[in-house]
Amino acid sequence: MNVVAQHRRLGAVAIAVLALLACLLLGLRAAQPVLRSYLTAYVFFLGPTLGSVGLLMVHRLAGNGDWGRELRAPLLAASRVLPLLAVLLLPILLGATQLFPWAQASVPGAPHIAQQRWYLDLPFFVLRAMACFAAWLWLAHGLRRRLLDPRLDATLPRFAAAGLIVYLLTVSVAAVDWIMSLVPAWHSSVFGLIVAAGQLLAAAALAVCCHVDDAAPPQRRGDRGSVLLVLVLAWSYLVFMDYLTAWIADLPAETVWYLPRLQTSWRWLGVALVTSGLLLPFALLLSRRVKRRTPWLRGVAGVLLLTQAGYALWLVLPSLRPHGFALTWSDALAWLGIGGLCWALFDLRLAQARLAESAP
Repeated sequence: MNVVAQHRRLGAVAIAVLALLACLLLGLRAAQPVLRSYLTAYVFFLGPTLGSVGLLMVHRLAGNGDWGRELRAPLLAASRVLPLLAVLLLPILLGATQLFPWAQASVPGAPHIAQQRWYLDLPFFVLRAMACFAAWLWLAHGLRRRLLDPRLDATLPRFAAAGLIVYLLTVSVAAVDWIMSLVPAWHSSVFGLIVAAGQLLAAAALAVCCHVDDAAPPQRRGDRGSVLLVLVLAWSYLVFMDYLTAWIADLPAETVWYLPRLQTSWRWLGVALVTSGLLLPFALLLSRRVKRRTPWLRGVAGVLLLTQAGYALWLVLPSLRPHGFALTWSDALAWLGIGGLCWALFDLRLAQARLAESAP
């Protein structure tokens, strides 16, 4: 079985490397479309990886329930993919002038960018990205040490409380820099919380999908479904309130974000996200039978993970392709490249975590 798993990981890495090489070749001819595809894929795969760090801290502060201990192995494994994603951020930093409108030398008809130059500055942008990743790597490492070493357990609540504040602040900075700044005229004070809630939801969905069910009592299995339901409601509420405030204000600075998403064919992706990200999981997770039956719960978690993938498309691509829904070959290649490398490393770390848990 170990040999089969190793071959599976090597196959995933080989496919991922070939996909990224194809992206590189396409980028030599037209860098901007490839970088747009790469950024979209990167935003999604960062979600469950970074969200696992946040969810582990939330679990410790929320009472250290059984659901977190059962999902600890996949959450810890996902957190150990962060160093890889730090390396994979380099193309975005190097291609910032192609990706972000504010990084251009001059942007005609956009005086608001000149007013934001104190923040939207390329060296400062790179420095903020490095600071965010340094904080995330520190959080992940410190959290793993305290979770795996019983002697440090007493320091875990204080670390989790401070770490959750750092997590929310740094995710907000990254969300503004890598997503919101694609439309510099748009501002949202809750956008960082929306991205963070989506990351927590993606991490929980991934952990539930990968959890090896044992002879746990039905109540404990139901707790995992309850966690998913809470996160679905929190994420949906934040997304809806952001839209509602923009609709009520009806100001150009508010509506510029939603116009390409609601008045072009991108709106059908929005309809699909509302259905698969709120209506369907909400209806199913209200059922005790669904929450306590592992195949059903995994199915719901899989749908939620796919929803977050679609939400990454919704966050990034309409700002870059405002004329309507459009996907390209570079989209598929970028997702295969980043996803294959992340999955191979996650699968390896998950096997190691399960082996450590089963050791006497």
